[in-house]
Amino acid sequence: MINPIYYLYRIAPTEQKIISENFRFYRNLSAYEKRKFEYRVQHFINHHNFVGRENLVITLEKKTIIASIAVMLTFKLSNYLYKQIDNIIVYPKNYLSHITKKMHRGETNPRVKTIVFSWEGLVDGITVEDDNVNLGIHEFTHALYFSFLNDDRDEAKWFIANFEEVLYFLENKTLLIHLKTDNYFRKYAFKNKYEFLAVITENYFETPEMFRKKFPKLFELMNRLYRIY
Repeated sequence: MINPIYYLYRIAPTEQKIISENFRFYRNLSAYEKRKFEYRVQHFINHHNFVGRENLVITLEKKTIIASIAVMLTFKLSNYLYKQIDNIIVYPKNYLSHITKKMHRGETNPRVKTIVFSWEGLVDGITVEDDNVNLGIHEFTHALYFSFLNDDRDEAKWFIANFEEVLYFLENKTLLIHLKTDNYFRKYAFKNKYEFLAVITENYFETPEMFRKKFPKLFELMNRLYRIY
């Protein structure tokens, strides 16, 4: 459905340049879709509280890059603002988590509506767009799942229901062995169901053609979640 508001909306040239230079996903969109992406980026920024830690300054560039990653995941969905996340905390590098007492690159805590990133980790994730390691995608996948988990809207229910089908690949021993021995998905995917979804979402966005070729059924199930391809 065409939304006239996207045709009328124009983001600041500085922000548009940041998005275009850093996101292949955006560059491949139509003119209308780019306006939609830009509108959602600005809306995301306006609805979330960004906090820098250890003297990190939260600049327009940082906000725009973080918001663009979030919007990319939910681009084909109606609900794109991550209901369970209000605060986005950013450290310069890996940081000591108050929860686990270990060093982290990122974490998502829906109980306090917060997502935390290492800025260095975020930049690493978007610098190489086809290595299937993207901190921003990974953590926002967790945030999206927890946002939809207790959401009564139809789209949220659809997402959770289809994720249950994705889990069949993790629960079926034969399929699981195939996934592990192929080495397409990094080992962290097999830690638990939450990490499985987050890791294979990285692959879905970064190397979709390879994903489709190697695991066509799993790819189609993921495409039901995100509806990108």
